[in-house]
Amino acid sequence: DAIFVAVGAQLAKRLNLPGEDSEGIMDALLFLRSVREENPVPIGKRVGVIGAGDTAMDCIRSAYRLGSEVTLIYRRTIDQMPADREEIRGAIEEGIDIVELAKPQELRIEDGKLTGLVCRKMEYRGDRDKSGRKIPHDVEGSDWEIPLDTLILAISQHSVLDFFGEEMPELNDWGYIKVNPETYESSIPGIYAGGDVAADGPSSIVKAAADGKVVAAAISEKLLPVPVAGESEIDELHDLLVRRARREWRVPLTHTPLEERMNFEETILTYTPEEAMREAGRCLDCHKICSLCVGVCPNMALMTYGSREFRAALPTLQVTGGEVLAGEPREVRADQRYQIAVLTDLCNECGNCTTFCPTSGDPYKDKPRLYLHRGDFEAQSENAFMLSRDGDSQVIEGRWGGETHRLEVNGDLSYSSPALSARFAAADFSLLEATPGAAAGEGQELSLEACASMYVVLRGLSESMPHIPWMEGPGTKIGHPGYEE
Repeated sequence: DAIFVAVGAQLAKRLNLPGEDSEGIMDALLFLRSVREENPVPIGKRVGVIGAGDTAMDCIRSAYRLGSEVTLIYRRTIDQMPADREEIRGAIEEGIDIVELAKPQELRIEDGKLTGLVCRKMEYRGDRDKSGRKIPHDVEGSDWEIPLDTLILAISQHSVLDFFGEEMPELNDWGYIKVNPETYESSIPGIYAGGDVAADGPSSIVKAAADGKVVAAAISEKLLPVPVAGESEIDELHDLLVRRARREWRVPLTHTPLEERMNFEETILTYTPEEAMREAGRCLDCHKICSLCVGVCPNMALMTYGSREFRAALPTLQVTGGEVLAGEPREVRADQRYQIAVLTDLCNECGNCTTFCPTSGDPYKDKPRLYLHRGDFEAQSENAFMLSRDGDSQVIEGRWGGETHRLEVNGDLSYSSPALSARFAAADFSLLEATPGAAAGEGQELSLEACASMYVVLRGLSESMPHIPWMEGPGTKIGHPGYEE
């Protein structure tokens, strides 16, 4: 019903000068990517960069650090550069040559390789464009050549929009998708666009994130049903989030006057009933929902998922005479509505969540850790889970004590571990049948805690986050380089 196009702008713009495909001419993103990967492309001693934005600043300061003599070429003056002032100041402090009021005119090519760039002097004549920027004009007869081994183009990027097929949305004068400034909907109803692909084109990550919020709100308002008034869960969560967004300072403590402290009486006075209630009202009810670790994870590896209340009377099991007998049940419960899980493929274990955890926990270690690859999963001894589907069945596997436990849900619950194979009724966890496994010994008590834990995790994730990756059959949906299932 709605599509959000946020494909960015990865195709570098060109100068449209003859010889632009020659050796020694490259786009900024190619160069910066090679530097970031610690395998920079050869650029030679004399490097020119055309542009004046943050990408151009990254290029000249990176090339400078590679030992090249760098020249920035810009058709306006430094005061008109859109790059961050701090970046410009840093480039000047590092002695990088900035050539102002210079317009590229011709590429000098010898034997298919760049040798220099011919530029023309520009000048201001007092006129300005619609945005208020000064307009540079050619100074005839002022051409000169800058000798170069490499020319890096940092003059913005185009968006690749060939996936639209026959019906292309309306584009603006700069070649980006034209959108409604309020909703970011394109000329095609139901198709929205934001970030670098839309409106004014490439900008900052902050602006792209803001676009995403605007589009999400617009789509929600248009497509989602209006919440029913009086839904206590929604109201409670809303009130909690509002409270969390407003800073309430601690109620100050009161002390006895200095002249009354020549004794061993308490110097800190107690709160009045009203002060005590106000101080208690600052509680953020983290036992209901915290999710601070989700907000501070730079890789978005941690996620909050909903979990319905779970209560069950788990039978105590014991191996007797080669059979599994059920004894007195033991009640287990999991009643916190919002839980945290870790997508381990995204987690680099930076510890940011540990730093900000208000309960001094290690969320990336403590919360259920989900794996997408069997090799990675089986390498763990504890707290590892993997979701998969087997036909119409949902399957979760977990690791405890270096052993794999498995739970399959398809009507009833089928559980297996090295010590037990059992089937339970999904409604109340009552035991339907059970047989001891190879690892079970006579008189051994068999715990169902792992089974219940896997069921709670599986039910919560499948109901509230159906979009997360699952294993499909014997292979995986998502692989990574060099990994063989």
